[in-house]
Amino acid sequence: MGWLRKTQPPVEVQLPERDARILAKYEYRAKQFDEMFKLCCCWIGYDVLLDFIPIVGKVISLGFSLSMYRLACGCDLPSSLRRTMLYHISVDFVLGMIPILGILLTALYRANTKNARLLRRFLYQRASQQQLQPSRTSPPAFSSSSNTAEIQKPAPTASFASAPPALPPREFEAGTNPPPTPPRGDSSGAS
Repeated sequence: MGWLRKTQPPVEVQLPERDARILAKYEYRAKQFDEMFKLCCCWIGYDVLLDFIPIVGKVISLGFSLSMYRLACGCDLPSSLRRTMLYHISVDFVLGMIPILGILLTALYRANTKNARLLRRFLYQRASQQQLQPSRTSPPAFSSSSNTAEIQKPAPTASFASAPPALPPREFEAGTNPPPTPPRGDSSGAS
């Protein structure tokens, strides 16, 4: 299919060591806390099991969620993301305070899993932007030798949020014709 634009494969984004360590620890704890095992259609974790203890269990659950939030704040999160994470934690706490229905609602809401997804998305977006920044600030460097055939090319980069760069317009040498375009439709010539 010659008419499709060929795109370069995305470059793998590497998280900084500290962010990768915090993300792995956060995702592990969120999985233990929200998704330990599956029962019927719901994931059951420590959060749901603690809800069986009427008020004290939910307070303990809130303490675990806040400790995970404090762990995530070690990644220098923006205030909007911090507010969103605290919102998820508080909604989980309020839903868990409903006497019997709260157990099911807590199992379905899974605030820590949502926060882990938000944290992962933010960290990878920030890492991809940091990888793109150095290549945007410096133009392609030319070799200091007189040979113009040797051009140093910058390393290829990609972003999750950006489209591939537009191709430059094609230029033809003077005296040459552009390549012919293929015919459209029926090749018999009858219309």
